[in-house]
Amino acid sequence: MLAYPRTFVDRIRRRQFSGRTVGLLLGWVVTVAAGIVPPAGSRPANAQSAQELFRYPQTFLNGAVSATVSVPLEACSKLCSARSGCTGFDHSSDGGVCRLFASVAGAMQSQGHTAGTRSLVIGYGPPVNPPASLPAAEPPSQPGELEQEAVAVTPPPASFRRFLNRDLKSRAAETRQADTVEQCESMCRAAETWCRAFTYDAWNRKCFLKERQGQLLMNARATSGVISGDDMPPESSAAPYFEYFNGKAFSGNGFRVLSARARDECERDCSALDQCIAFGFTQSQRRCVLFEQPGEYSSSRGTDSGAIRQD
Repeated sequence: MLAYPRTFVDRIRRRQFSGRTVGLLLGWVVTVAAGIVPPAGSRPANAQSAQELFRYPQTFLNGAVSATVSVPLEACSKLCSARSGCTGFDHSSDGGVCRLFASVAGAMQSQGHTAGTRSLVIGYGPPVNPPASLPAAEPPSQPGELEQEAVAVTPPPASFRRFLNRDLKSRAAETRQADTVEQCESMCRAAETWCRAFTYDAWNRKCFLKERQGQLLMNARATSGVISGDDMPPESSAAPYFEYFNGKAFSGNGFRVLSARARDECERDCSALDQCIAFGFTQSQRRCVLFEQPGEYSSSRGTDSGAIRQD
């Protein structure tokens, strides 16, 4: 629990095109070599063109990460669009971390991220630029038109499924300081075989590296990650309750501002919404602010706050 605690001129690979040899130089050199370039000829239904991606604001992707680089959002999108082996990207507004994906397994809401994918994310909400209609399938290539030689690549680095506002009920093997959840995740990835999960405490800038996962517990200060491929961690059945911070206010604007006569009324408004994990109530203004990911709190006379958690 929280407090209880790798120019290239990648050997320009040779492919046979009816007796012609054409060199193909794989694109950008970033942190790690990316996945296999898929054969030309067709693209999946509900897939975008090479120049346009489906855009998902406030979204964090899960899947096989092929490369990581620090660039602005638009440069991140152009990187993925230019690479036929890139199925999607996500970009963090905190630090400008751009992740390119060899495959996308799913997505989740995250205020600090923007994502783009070549195909629609199954089981997730629609993008801001949905397809007008399904694209017609392109004709298959004729026999002998394109023969493609397999290219040996280094396996992509481990990816993680993240759980917002969740702690993991398991002992931390190591505790380190980290400025962002991305930095905490990188620490777990760098630990290679032994680190299977992590929890990041955003309020105290602490990273808890774990050898196993454990149950998911509601906690507004925490974001946890479990290495992709491992079983989904179970949700705790412990009763949730509000942890109170009197004379304190959370940073951020929240997702909704309501009028309330008392703290208990503000608390009930938060409890009624699955999206809400914390609230701040200012008596003099009868103002109730609801949060789905509150920043760390600071002293604020006249404001009482609360956040849902489980133990």
